[in-house]
Amino acid sequence: MIDLLELQIPFKDEYVIRTSRDREHGGGSIDFMQIAKLSGIRLSARDVEFEIKGDLSVQGLAHPFESLPTHFASLGMKIYQGTHLIFPRVNLKASPAKLLQGHNVFGSTNIALCGLELITNLSASMPHLFNLLDVANTEVSELHTTLSVRLATESICKQVIAYFKNISHGQTKATKSNDYESTVYFNRGSKHRELCIYYKAFELAKRLGEIQRKLRVNPNDEVLLNQFAILNDKRLTDFANNLLRLEGRLKKRFLKDNAIPVNFSALCLYQQHYERGGANLIYDLWMKSFDDLLTALRGMEMNIYDDEHIFERLKSHYYSTTPKGNISYAKAQRIFGFYRRLVNEGYLNVFNSLARRTFYDNLTLLTNIGISKSQLQNLTGDKSNVIPFYKVIHIDFSQQRPDWYVEPVSVFERQNNIYPFKQVVNA
Repeated sequence: MIDLLELQIPFKDEYVIRTSRDREHGGGSIDFMQIAKLSGIRLSARDVEFEIKGDLSVQGLAHPFESLPTHFASLGMKIYQGTHLIFPRVNLKASPAKLLQGHNVFGSTNIALCGLELITNLSASMPHLFNLLDVANTEVSELHTTLSVRLATESICKQVIAYFKNISHGQTKATKSNDYESTVYFNRGSKHRELCIYYKAFELAKRLGEIQRKLRVNPNDEVLLNQFAILNDKRLTDFANNLLRLEGRLKKRFLKDNAIPVNFSALCLYQQHYERGGANLIYDLWMKSFDDLLTALRGMEMNIYDDEHIFERLKSHYYSTTPKGNISYAKAQRIFGFYRRLVNEGYLNVFNSLARRTFYDNLTLLTNIGISKSQLQNLTGDKSNVIPFYKVIHIDFSQQRPDWYVEPVSVFERQNNIYPFKQVVNA
């Protein structure tokens, strides 16, 4: 699926000021005051100076990042004034899946559908600004391609994420600040491509919690109620459970290096031609972005522990309440780590490597939840749970969406509104 799309729409030439230096380097600038008067946008100022006569002067005008409301979600928008190296433009950034269907658990791979949803919402929200833009020369500056892998349990998802944190190959290196249990990043901050692997159900639950907190303040907010109804759909939450997401965040430089057009209309036509024989451009771009990582995983093995029930029993016995009222399972996690050592290394090896007091204290905490000492003593650290990594991460391209998925249709088309932007990709 296309999880995120960022578009750059340049201003029409008649609104751009270009010096000889600008022309030499392909840049230019706009007069923010003129654009504000023509479009009604709000500006912020770095400096405001008041004079004795009561006059004031404003310097350092800029356009703050705006979040434009849409039918389901918000659309990020920012105007860049331009420099001698960068042409003035409007940047649009959003998850097309969220704009089209209210969630991004799964979604479309159609670049035209996704991109036009961003462009159309800008036109509807800010028509005067839209008229100042050269839409035909819109470029794609970032595109996130996402595939999912279904694993057996949440615990295994977290084990795989922890395993990925120690992997690097070629130009793909895990980001050092990977201290998230449910997410791992590679090449974070790169201008070429970034990779992100995360547990989808955690992200979905977090978003549901945010909406619930807002509803407690505004219980009759129809937008929030609609969002909650979509995200709380049992079919959706069931599909997200035990789903590991592997996301390739492709920048403009990556697309150019792989001979992919960055002009939006050209890219849409490229996808149409590319997929005539049954190929899928988004899936193939994902494969290119993850090639280094997949190469590093060949021949590798990992320990897989299907012992979620043990962790759940520990959590039900060993927890505490923080001063803020949150439930902490730190003690349960520590004991579970001891149990994992017994499984992986065997009872005798762990016994010989720990202080007696530490060993027996942890052993007692395990037997207190109903695990017998004899059962723990029979953990010998055998390798029956060691399996090739490619069997853990099995990507099924045919199972990226549920059988009840329907390709979304823009709200503008559903309402029979004029939809002239299709000429951009059908020219």
